[in-house]
Amino acid sequence: MSASLTSGTYREPLFSGALRQVVGGLFGRRAAKATRAVPSFRERYREAEEVRALARSVEKDCPGFASDLYAAALRHEGLDD
Repeated sequence: MSASLTSGTYREPLFSGALRQVVGGLFGRRAAKATRAVPSFRERYREAEEVRALARSVEKDCPGFASDLYAAALRHEGLDD
């Protein structure tokens, strides 16, 4: 005898399907747009500097995490290399 979840007692919440469509539409477009547009050098530099600032703020307490952030900033700056 096998267990089954088809007892008919489960019902999907009323707005979950619509909510999935809205979220998928928003993030789907954003993701597609992000893959098409390569950020400019200035944008990448500014973003990398923000990551480095975060790394400096946690460097004393979490040196390993700070090191990872510094490495990520370097990789981000060299996206088109």
